[in-house]
Amino acid sequence: MDTFGFFRIILFCFFCRKSLAQNAECNVQITDVDGTLMSPSYPLPYPTGLNCSWHFIADAGQAIEITFEVVNLTEPNAISRICTDTLKVFDGSSPIRPFCGSAPVWPRAPIRFLSVSNRLTVRMETDNVEEGGTGFLASYRQVAPRTEHIVAIGVEPPAIIRFDRFRAQGVPVIPLNPRSMRPSAVGFDPIDMVFYYTDIGSESPHIGRIGDNGGGHEIIMDREISYPLGIVVGYLTGLVYWTDAVRNEVSVSRLDGSFRKTLIPEGSGCTSPQGIELSSDQLHLFWTCRNSIERAKADGTERMTLVSETLTATSLAIDHGNELLYWTNVHRGTIERINLDGSGREFIFSHEVFAQSHGFIVEDGVLFWSDRVEKRLLFGPLDTGFIHGISQVMPRSLEGLYYYKSDRLIAGTHQCSDNICSQLCFPDGLAFKCAEVTPLISDCPNDITNSTERYSTIFWEEPTAVARSTGATPAPLSYGSRSHAPGSLFFVGTTRVTYRFTDDVGNTAECAFNIVLDLIIPTTKPRTTSRAPTRPPTTRARPSTTKVPSPTTQLQSPTTQPHSSTTDAHSPSGEYVLYVIIGASVIVLTVIIATIVCIACRCGCCVCTLRRNGRENHISNDYGMTNVRPTPPPPYSQQAEQGTNNPGFYAQGLYAGGDRSTYYEKADF
Repeated sequence: MDTFGFFRIILFCFFCRKSLAQNAECNVQITDVDGTLMSPSYPLPYPTGLNCSWHFIADAGQAIEITFEVVNLTEPNAISRICTDTLKVFDGSSPIRPFCGSAPVWPRAPIRFLSVSNRLTVRMETDNVEEGGTGFLASYRQVAPRTEHIVAIGVEPPAIIRFDRFRAQGVPVIPLNPRSMRPSAVGFDPIDMVFYYTDIGSESPHIGRIGDNGGGHEIIMDREISYPLGIVVGYLTGLVYWTDAVRNEVSVSRLDGSFRKTLIPEGSGCTSPQGIELSSDQLHLFWTCRNSIERAKADGTERMTLVSETLTATSLAIDHGNELLYWTNVHRGTIERINLDGSGREFIFSHEVFAQSHGFIVEDGVLFWSDRVEKRLLFGPLDTGFIHGISQVMPRSLEGLYYYKSDRLIAGTHQCSDNICSQLCFPDGLAFKCAEVTPLISDCPNDITNSTERYSTIFWEEPTAVARSTGATPAPLSYGSRSHAPGSLFFVGTTRVTYRFTDDVGNTAECAFNIVLDLIIPTTKPRTTSRAPTRPPTTRARPSTTKVPSPTTQLQSPTTQPHSSTTDAHSPSGEYVLYVIIGASVIVLTVIIATIVCIACRCGCCVCTLRRNGRENHISNDYGMTNVRPTPPPPYSQQAEQGTNNPGFYAQGLYAGGDRSTYYEKADF
């Protein structure tokens, strides 16, 4: 034997003795009421070659609850996905599930397990290749066993009915909202303790939810939904799945109904889907079609047919302990099963009662189903085939069922509650896969800025969008509404322009931008308009004091080109000069006419005196002239006696209180 081989043996024996010592320390029995459990060397990397088992034994009548706060193990092989370092939990002698890897893992810590019996075992196994991660940190405590029960949907009146321990009579514990006319299926979120149900009433089909204490009832989905016959809650990632037998769709959304996506759209080969189920790790989705049973990943990808020619499979159920898929065939009145990969199809039962069943579940080797005619819950052990019945306190038709059993695998929180994904979050192996379902908008304009004196017409290229809520291929989508159209008139200031896109299941997206118009301050002189007062043709105006520029005067506008000797008549400065010339001409002409009138009257002060009935009357008008009051016309004979043939003259509109034509006596100058 060479020296190198000798040292290898020595080194192996050293680590072997070390592993044996560590394994002896971690193979223990724990009877404490509560405490903390951690892997060897935590928080340092755990050693190789571990085979540790912690055996918990609770007091009689108690159960054990253990919560893993931290889990950090060696990642699985990138190709085979096989875990070399594992952590396993057993309820009594029955394995619950192994898991491995580090964050993000599936499911992620914290993870809570609750035993059915008073015994629970945690086992950690590592390979001899290399040191791994930091291991795990967990807390445990003894608790009272939680009551196992079956939940059923009751009709007439609508309510959630609970059957405790399968032997007690069913009790309607939670009445549903009056809007519920025909509830059909039920699911449950054991993290938030909320029931989800479907309603196929013709007036208002919908999906609702209500707390296990009867509070918090709300409708989460009532748009674009017709006949939702099946529902299942993916509580680990905070999703709810349902089937629609009229729309021929399988859909998913968040637990609050937001971010809806159609996984299996109409026209994809599945007609009248009804039953729907999730695997225990919620990685795979199963559903029935009219003549087949199909499977896909939780996000709808990798779709495949497991069973064909089923002759109307209606209800689905998964035996999570044995990883078997069961279904009922209403035409044949039979129950069959297969492995979750589609192999090993096997006939189980044949009985006429299965032709009138709807709700259907399997747990611990026992079949449970609801009977619409007999209005009770039926069950039969798989090993005997005998059928037993459980009645109700208030008999009513039963529909969907849900088996609530001690929360064997419950995450401390919804796995995507910390916003790992902005919209939908699906499990993908040991990690997560995000999906965006709202319309995807392209070419949304940026803010548009311009200047104007008052308003302006603005154009832009309109945005486009594609819908991502149905199938794998995005489809073009037109906008549902817009606040303004290209070519609209915008005034000075900031205006918000919005486009809203809505897909066929109600998801919306918005494009918004601003139109900003700045005010231009004019640099030209303001336009003026001169209005000459209307003057009577027989009156004299005062001499004007307005300085009139010469017609040959050149007015320079701020907008006139440099060194220009002419002014554009159509420009603002040209129009201004034209108005000044016209105004000046009117004023000059008025002065000339007034001067001629005064000369004709031979009166320098422009006062005309008229006699009426032997007395003078003087009236000052607005123009500084003296007019006379109107008098009735004297008889013509009197005029003749006065030695005149002039009948007088008429003045128009000088006295507002008299006639439009008023006779005045002859003026004596």
